[in-house]
Amino acid sequence: MNQISNQVQLNKVAIIGRANVGKSTLFNKLIEKKKAITSNIAGTTRDRSYGTVSWQDFEFQLIDTGGVDIIHPKNIEKDILKQAEIARQEADLILLLVDAQENLMPQDKIIANLLKKETKTIFLVANKADNLKLKESVTDFYQLGLGSPLPVSALNGTGTGDLLDEIVKQLKNKNNLPAARLSLPKSGKHDNQQTTINKQQITNNIRIAIIGKPNVGKSTLINAILGEERMITSPVPYTTRDSQDIDISLDGQNFTLIDTAGIRKHAKIKNRLEKFSVHQALLSIKRTDVTLLMTDVSQALSQQDKTLADEILNAQASLIIVANKWDKIKEKETRTINKFTDYYYGFFPFLKFAPIIFVSALEKQRVKKILNLAKEVYSERQRQITENALDKFLNKMIKKQPATKGKGTKHPRLFQLKQLDINPPQFELVKDYQSDLHESYLRFLENQLREKFGFLGTPVIIKVRRLKI
Repeated sequence: MNQISNQVQLNKVAIIGRANVGKSTLFNKLIEKKKAITSNIAGTTRDRSYGTVSWQDFEFQLIDTGGVDIIHPKNIEKDILKQAEIARQEADLILLLVDAQENLMPQDKIIANLLKKETKTIFLVANKADNLKLKESVTDFYQLGLGSPLPVSALNGTGTGDLLDEIVKQLKNKNNLPAARLSLPKSGKHDNQQTTINKQQITNNIRIAIIGKPNVGKSTLINAILGEERMITSPVPYTTRDSQDIDISLDGQNFTLIDTAGIRKHAKIKNRLEKFSVHQALLSIKRTDVTLLMTDVSQALSQQDKTLADEILNAQASLIIVANKWDKIKEKETRTINKFTDYYYGFFPFLKFAPIIFVSALEKQRVKKILNLAKEVYSERQRQITENALDKFLNKMIKKQPATKGKGTKHPRLFQLKQLDINPPQFELVKDYQSDLHESYLRFLENQLREKFGFLGTPVIIKVRRLKI
């Protein structure tokens, strides 16, 4: 049986607090990346987000959570509260974050009282203590009964080093670790052995981004693959905001699943927060190996689906088309899938190299087959053809269909086809200097390369070099 599990088991530290106390800003500061979207709009963070912190030769996972509203939770706030509760249960240590620039709020007291029922260590952290006066004013928070508040400024980094010292000290005591556990030396530089290990980890990890319009079921698919409610799902568009990286392992193969915000037509995006989320989603395509173009099979495909497909192709990512909500197609028969496959390839004629998988994320139908398919597509992305095989292939193609000319009257002479690179596969076609080669011939060669050698789901790039003789 295929088993999915987390890649790493590090100590976990959760940041809990009411809305707008700066949880995501502190999260970004401590992981040293701008991973979480930050905004003064309450409810910006929804799903719990994970990042790795390295400090004093020690490594732990930090969990960002949405603002906790216990007094008046409603609709999506209840899901945010549930995500925070899961983070609290997972955590080895909890940071209760409060706002040093505001007075002690009733919400702070309620959250503190709930957390004090825990047997876990809780650090009270007073954020936004940007000057000496604010640092001295945090004494009001002694009323929470959680000891001395640790003043920090997530915005400028003041006090974050002291906070990390305390976190690492506590976690080392918990683990009975007298010395460093992390593979980074104190100098911050990697030694030769560590560099080799890191390269191996990168090689063995397949990054999969899930891209699609709002409400096609991206977060539901993530939850179905993981077998847990990792992401908040809702019929309300634009529920997911941050792009989320989730590391898992299946049968010894590591994957990073990247959930993204739904991408609407550019003209419909007015909200600054949504613009940033969409920008994050599009950046995710550029750092992925395999992209899932997620669609709703119960709805007609649209121009926006084509636009997203173009974005994926421009990023030279490998591609799988995921037709979700297969459960909504009623009265299915033997040829139903064939009819929908024909419809999809008719709509995306430029994606005929990409496999289509019909799934129901809601009913968990075929969802785990996606990872095996992604692994197959990724291996095709690494495919390398020998020089001898390419020589034979080109000679055969020239006999089958001579090179067609573009501008001018001179017919092109083709000398060599060689592979320049993998990930994705790139080829160089060497021709004479004076003639012009019609673009249709490059498409012909690409199609024939696929027919002969495979390259399922992955782009094939052919560059032309003119040779002076």
